[in-house]
Amino acid sequence: MSFETITVERNEAVGVLTLNRPQSMNALCAAMLGETAEALNQFDADDSIRAVVLTGADGCFAAGTDMSEFKNEATFAVYTAAKDELKNFKKPLISAVAHYAFGGGLELVLASDIAIAADNARFGFPEITIGVLPQLGGVSMLTNRVGRAKACDILMTGRQLSAEEALACGLVSRIVDSAELFEQAMDTAQRIAAMPASAVRLLKQAVEKSDASDAENEDALSRLSLYSADAKEGLAALSENRAPKFTHKQFIP
Repeated sequence: MSFETITVERNEAVGVLTLNRPQSMNALCAAMLGETAEALNQFDADDSIRAVVLTGADGCFAAGTDMSEFKNEATFAVYTAAKDELKNFKKPLISAVAHYAFGGGLELVLASDIAIAADNARFGFPEITIGVLPQLGGVSMLTNRVGRAKACDILMTGRQLSAEEALACGLVSRIVDSAELFEQAMDTAQRIAAMPASAVRLLKQAVEKSDASDAENEDALSRLSLYSADAKEGLAALSENRAPKFTHKQFIP
């Protein structure tokens, strides 16, 4: 498997997918998501792979989402396909999170079955600061994970969470020393890979059914958020490296 924005390797029964756009601290873009979806699909089809570790290059997980790409309608199709692949991925996915997991990076963490955080990790959804919603199902995933009150606190303020706060609210599974992050994630993946694959798959399905939410409605709201006047201003301000000037007008489709 050869890709431009990610790297993929295997360690016996464990696949390793590394987000690899270090020039942008591994911020998600359509190309990266497309390649991530393709890699996960290939891992799913490979019976010798029984767990996957998701991490970021150069000591950073993923520092955000390239929102400027949403000016292109084709981006929506890529994000939808990637979200479907993440949702339908049948094998355990373990995120190893160092430094930043913002925006789409945090959505990848939420889509994982287990999230292991380095002690230097920070989490957040800054999308509200430019007037849009997370685009990979982050609202429902976060609400299911931490509850409505905490989700609103995180989503509506755009603030950052420390690794300790993320652990306290159940956003991540555990915290480890940054120097041991990848080793701990691999140990976890290898331990799971040693379990009966059929039982692990059924267990993942059982957990997912307990988390079910109205994802279709969230998709519609997330897309609509991109068409408001304030979202257009936020995206313009982001590309022009300036503070946005919001009008706060209600958007009625």
